[in-house]
Amino acid sequence: MISYFSRFPFVRILLFWMVGILLSGFTYWPFLGFLGFLLSGRVFKSVGISCLLVFFAMAWTDYTKPVLPALPSDGFVFRVEGLVEAKPKTWSVLARSIALRDSSSNWSSSAGLFRLYLAKQLPKPSAGDVYVVRQAVKPFPKPLFPFEKDWGDYFAQKGIGGSAFVSFDRIRLIQKGTVESTFFQKAQSHFVRLLERAFEPGRDRDVAEAMLLGVKTKIDFETLSTYSALGAIHILSVSGLHVGLLYLGLSFLLGFLLKLRPVGPYVFFGLMMALLWCYAGISGFSLPVLRSAWMFSVILFAKTFLKRQESLNTLAFSAFILLIIQPESLFQAGFQLSYLAVWGLIVFQQRWAKLLTFRGWFKWPLTQIWELTCVALAAQVFTWPLIVYYFHQLPHPLSFFLLNPFLILFSSIALFLGFLLLVIGTFLPDWAFQPLGYLLNTSFKLLHGLMFSWVERVTSVMPFLQISLLEIAVYFLAIAVLVLAPRGWKSCALLGLLFWQTPESKPQAYLSTYKGEAVWAENVGEIALASLPAVAEPAWIQSHLSPMWANEGVKDTLTRRWPEKGNLHWKYRKQTYAYVREPTESKGQQHLILGSELKFRDAHWLKSWSGATWYFLKKPSPYWLGVLKPYLPEEYYFLEERPAVRL
Repeated sequence: MISYFSRFPFVRILLFWMVGILLSGFTYWPFLGFLGFLLSGRVFKSVGISCLLVFFAMAWTDYTKPVLPALPSDGFVFRVEGLVEAKPKTWSVLARSIALRDSSSNWSSSAGLFRLYLAKQLPKPSAGDVYVVRQAVKPFPKPLFPFEKDWGDYFAQKGIGGSAFVSFDRIRLIQKGTVESTFFQKAQSHFVRLLERAFEPGRDRDVAEAMLLGVKTKIDFETLSTYSALGAIHILSVSGLHVGLLYLGLSFLLGFLLKLRPVGPYVFFGLMMALLWCYAGISGFSLPVLRSAWMFSVILFAKTFLKRQESLNTLAFSAFILLIIQPESLFQAGFQLSYLAVWGLIVFQQRWAKLLTFRGWFKWPLTQIWELTCVALAAQVFTWPLIVYYFHQLPHPLSFFLLNPFLILFSSIALFLGFLLLVIGTFLPDWAFQPLGYLLNTSFKLLHGLMFSWVERVTSVMPFLQISLLEIAVYFLAIAVLVLAPRGWKSCALLGLLFWQTPESKPQAYLSTYKGEAVWAENVGEIALASLPAVAEPAWIQSHLSPMWANEGVKDTLTRRWPEKGNLHWKYRKQTYAYVREPTESKGQQHLILGSELKFRDAHWLKSWSGATWYFLKKPSPYWLGVLKPYLPEEYYFLEERPAVRL
């Protein structure tokens, strides 16, 4: 029976609020018909409350959905908002539109958010700067390949309508921002200088700034890949681990105030809240840190003022409030992984820690290692299916069981020393600051030495993993049965998990373009072949092709680079493909890929290709399309304007 008048009420409230968010967009008025159940009886009231929650969640989610702005087609004026990120070749800014210019050169007021990438020749923008731009803004590109992340949908949830690269000659500063740095920005800059004083330039300092202060624009791709491969990417961004460690440290230092009644608990709560939220501000008020700060604020209140608390109920209350403020958070991987990890810790960590006890000289270190292993395992119970679903990889079991406890230990030591340096470093004379800085530097060298030496010698990740939403639902249902159901049902659930089979994938190939050159991706069973331009970077492959390979069951990949010049030919499913960069007559090929370097002044050679399907890597101008019109076949594609063509 569903009851809101017994244990864990907020777990039930959260459940139906999430159902309402998932159903948003559909007609929600029928749920009002169930409100008659509120009249009498405990069961009827529970049904009525459930329907009322679903109704309000659906209506509230629809109301809070951002309305995307009209995209500028010729020019606009914008004001820089928030922090400016330094990319390798551009300044990434969040631009709030003030006015738009249409094709008739008429200006009108407008409002909207865009993500702009300004050329690095421009002096670094600041929050509040106002610019005029002669530039169109385009929608975010659709995913090229199946299962690729839809960035347009991601930014639409944030109310950001489109993006554009703005060259140096198309932008002009018309008003310097008068927005002064906030207290948190000044504090972050001060703490960055402390870390610069403690570290030499390089990877350790870049990672320290990211871990402690949320400044993560300097980290190189190799470091990101190593952390990702070891399942430790969460260490790099300020999130639950960092706020949790800060919470534990502050609780230890200020815990004596709880005994000084009646005023002590209020002082303890006030100081803890102030310090937690100050740290959230210094690290940039990012979504992960806001989520974690709010979660620990709720836990802090329960610990301080409630005689009896249920951890799951407290966790559900914090999630419920966040989903009222931002319903779209339910669809964000960070929100899901954060709460599922804490849920796993609450449910399983203490149970498993009690399974093994140690005696003798090595009791303390073995106990600590086992408890850290239990922490890692408990956090993974509910999160690993989503990690596979979103990122298509998991740490190798050898890395997870042998390396992860030490990663947690070393990263915790590094964070502890880092927090200590930030708190007292300002007041230390140089003779005392240097030893503390040396210890902090050494802790990061040990952490990275272990990580990079392990990655070089041991297979650290299982790539190209796949899992469907149905399989995730089956897994969570089986876990619920294993925890809650009688013994006979537990055996059935365990057998179901062991013998679940996924359907085999069918061979398929995709044709697309990258920087004016062809991209050919072919999947045959567990083997994938990708023919790529020489300029295709590992990050591009990882974001565009890896999700497809993972979901198609690929286990091994072979990549090759196109030669710089010359025409190419190959066969696929008894069809012949020609990648033509220099004019040539057809030899019976059914598919013609037209290189971006081709000139169409003498287009007579294309007449022999009239029976083929054409794929333009670069769309010709309207004039040249008119020239080509007599030769165009019935079926042709402009690859730069559409997702990859499935063949």
